[in-house]
Amino acid sequence: MYTFQVNLGSNQYLFSTVVDPKEMPCFCLRHDVDALLWQPHPDQQDKWEHISTFNALGYVQASKQDKKFMACAPNHSYSALCECVRRVFIYRQPAPLSTVLYNRKEGRQVGQVAKQLVATLETHDPVLGFQATNERLFVLTTKVLFIIKVSTEN
Repeated sequence: MYTFQVNLGSNQYLFSTVVDPKEMPCFCLRHDVDALLWQPHPDQQDKWEHISTFNALGYVQASKQDKKFMACAPNHSYSALCECVRRVFIYRQPAPLSTVLYNRKEGRQVGQVAKQLVATLETHDPVLGFQATNERLFVLTTKVLFIIKVSTEN
């Protein structure tokens, strides 16, 4: 039996998630302003595989004083942050645009846009649990289980 040690002290741990049930859970670390999702492979030569980047999520989560849970969809299409009470923030990955959009300041065409969605729960009860799937977010409070449908379209 082998034991491996890795220093994670320089990168803030954000959350862990199961992307593939046949694999170990992935973990998300802050790298500068971004959040990178890593898949451990203890039986392979390359022990860690970078599988997704959530742009600016490290920066965003640092500004949320009341955050309680973080998660992402197994297909990496979005990440989500849940506060202690009431609010859920959903950050969609950048997606191609169906129309032409120009940046006014720089005058260049923008090829893709990332969206932020905010859901406000109709309760003041504390959030006890938070789980993300590819199409839904489950938010458990002391009295109600909220299911938020996350659109798979742009």
